[in-house]
Amino acid sequence: MAISTVLIVEDDVLQRRLLVRRLRALGVVRVIEANDGAAALACLKTNAGVDLIISDVAMPGMDGLELLCQLRTLELCPPIALYSGADRDLLTCMELMARERRLRFVGVLTKPANTVDFAALLERAEVHHRAAPQVARQPLPVITAQDCERGLANGEFEPFYQPKVRFSDGELVGAEALARWRHPELGVLAPGAFLDVMERAGLLRQLTMVMINSAVRDAKHWTGVLPFAAVPIAINLSLSCLSTPGIAECVANLVEQQDVPASLVRFEITEQVAMADVGMCLENIARLRMRGHRFAIDDFGVGYSSLQQLVRIPADELKLDRSFVSGIGTGSRAALLIEATISMARKLSLTTVAEGIETEFEWQFLHNLGCDQAQGYFIARPMAAGDFVAWAQARPPTSAAAPAARRRRETRSNR
Repeated sequence: MAISTVLIVEDDVLQRRLLVRRLRALGVVRVIEANDGAAALACLKTNAGVDLIISDVAMPGMDGLELLCQLRTLELCPPIALYSGADRDLLTCMELMARERRLRFVGVLTKPANTVDFAALLERAEVHHRAAPQVARQPLPVITAQDCERGLANGEFEPFYQPKVRFSDGELVGAEALARWRHPELGVLAPGAFLDVMERAGLLRQLTMVMINSAVRDAKHWTGVLPFAAVPIAINLSLSCLSTPGIAECVANLVEQQDVPASLVRFEITEQVAMADVGMCLENIARLRMRGHRFAIDDFGVGYSSLQQLVRIPADELKLDRSFVSGIGTGSRAALLIEATISMARKLSLTTVAEGIETEFEWQFLHNLGCDQAQGYFIARPMAAGDFVAWAQARPPTSAAAPAARRRRETRSNR
């Protein structure tokens, strides 16, 4: 959907007028004006259908920070962006706060921003509307360990596949297998609804084996079906799972029994807790590497996915966490950190993958920084195995000049 109604929250009259002109020049039909946060909240009560809020930070009365705090209490909250001349570090802190509180935050613009910056902001807001329709927030379903055990016993868990493509030419170079639960009553559930419960109940290893078995079976089926060379599948393998004695042999034997080359089954190492048994984890990683499997360090830069993992794990791929990619902008700390990480990875002969790319601006920005591969909604959402094959078969021939235009068409077709 196109952004047609924008609420501007700005105390300076001249700044508001400038914003109105720029937004209308970009096709925004209706611009509502408020001089502080309290007036903005009042406008939201009396004006339905606001597609985007653009707010200053320092204002008399209710400032932009308090507005962010108040917006999280609303059932229906539009995407929001900050437009301010405040210190960049302060704006980054406010952005992180908004994201932690699940606001639909689309970015920060530093005054004075140009028309290109505002166009990119509107594009990100459109993505948020497509990804999360404006409906009342629903709490996650209450899932018990017994529910998870029943689901595993009934074969209700399966991998959905999200493509990875090369920045240079848009070529499909891999797919990540992401766990989904086809719940008989609740529909398809993402990991946020069940993963913590399974980890506490000691079911994570069982889920991992289900995912590996299904992914290996799909990899074998895809050989000769997809219109190009075999696509490696990456499967998440937690350090808590790797701390289990013998898990490497179990996994490697499962792959060999399906007669699938080890090079087509890769593992992404991620963990939000410290490595409990370092020796056992590294033994299992070494054994899998000896059997021909490759590794990526997932969510690099957050949790325990740190520089120490680069020393410990024989990885050949580094995945940049989506929290650094989302809303990235020129000169931001996230941009500088990503640029430094890409440079470091290149010196270590590691392939870099940017996760969570949702807009053409983010695609182009990461491409210009020298990132190798991309993954995110801008390319495609996670899909069931059959849908992934159909998506791959429908892709036009790769062209170095056309990846961005092709993705615009695919994004529009998913609206």
